[in-house]
Amino acid sequence: MPHLLPQQQLVLELLRMSGDIGVTEQRQETILWRTVSECRAKGWITVSQVSPGVHSVALTQLGRRTVESASPE
Repeated sequence: MPHLLPQQQLVLELLRMSGDIGVTEQRQETILWRTVSECRAKGWITVSQVSPGVHSVALTQLGRRTVESASPE
């Protein structure tokens, strides 16, 4: 079972429930963007720019399996 940090699990759970989310461009030092970068580096999510300053964040199959295996039944 993968070890998820609380903020990683929160983002992955949100994506599992929502499908995808829109994230506005902010400084990369924010907790949200650090967490998005960590999850993206692990292959759990994808990030694509949909318009200037707005990004779509979506869960990958690996991310779905990861969050489902870490979630209590």
